[in-house]
Amino acid sequence: MLCIYHADYSTTVLRRNDELWSQCVYLSTDIEALAMLLVDVSSFRIRDARWDVYRSPDKTLNCSSRVAGLRGQEAFMNIGPALRQQLGEQGGGLARELFAECTRGLMQAETFVYRERGYNSAKEYDDYWNETLKDSCRYFTNLDRVAQPWMDYIGEDVRDYSLYNRIKSTNVFRCDNCDLVINGNFIDSFHELTVNIVAESDGTIKESTANYLRAPDKVCFENSVHLGKLVGKKLTGLTKKDIAQDLGFSSGCTHLVDLVFDISQAHK
Repeated sequence: MLCIYHADYSTTVLRRNDELWSQCVYLSTDIEALAMLLVDVSSFRIRDARWDVYRSPDKTLNCSSRVAGLRGQEAFMNIGPALRQQLGEQGGGLARELFAECTRGLMQAETFVYRERGYNSAKEYDDYWNETLKDSCRYFTNLDRVAQPWMDYIGEDVRDYSLYNRIKSTNVFRCDNCDLVINGNFIDSFHELTVNIVAESDGTIKESTANYLRAPDKVCFENSVHLGKLVGKKLTGLTKKDIAQDLGFSSGCTHLVDLVFDISQAHK
């Protein structure tokens, strides 16, 4: 078995006084790039945004650019339209995806700055997100079955500098019979899961499994059962919407969907 492709997304959020610095580095067999957002800790309004590509095939994507049009935007749930307007398809969509990863990191890091964000207590913070994300994934669809609130899951894990860390990695191997074995891993400050897919050389999925090592509640572990629905489908034809539908939509897991989507992109 020969490794033929590797890709990593590494996201880190740091706090420095009244600012948060979110950075996502993308390292793959053919590309090295990063995006960075500097935001106000209370408003999450963007103070600075830049992205760089250091390595790409024939240097076609190489660049260094500040994105002035993102300044003043809130780096949060509704950033999508601003990213599309300011970045379009720069880098084949890579710029937009990197800034989206930075934003996802900030949203996760909010757990440790909830008071600066205007919440009076951990319970108030939990109550807000329980209502906002109701029926958005298996966890928030089954709050009556969840053993403990999100902030109780975090416990005494108080952070004042390195607030959040995440790595998503994908490895593609070619077997002697030309089948592909693709492994995807997601590990962050709160979750850990892995996906393994065996596909024919044309991308047709023969086997698909997943398992969770860490998650906020046992209900999250139940998402593994959805992976069998991918068998028989072609990786190259899967959109993120297709994957979300197969993996349960509101009864699924967004992190699992992201990981399978990364696998489909790596196969290309």
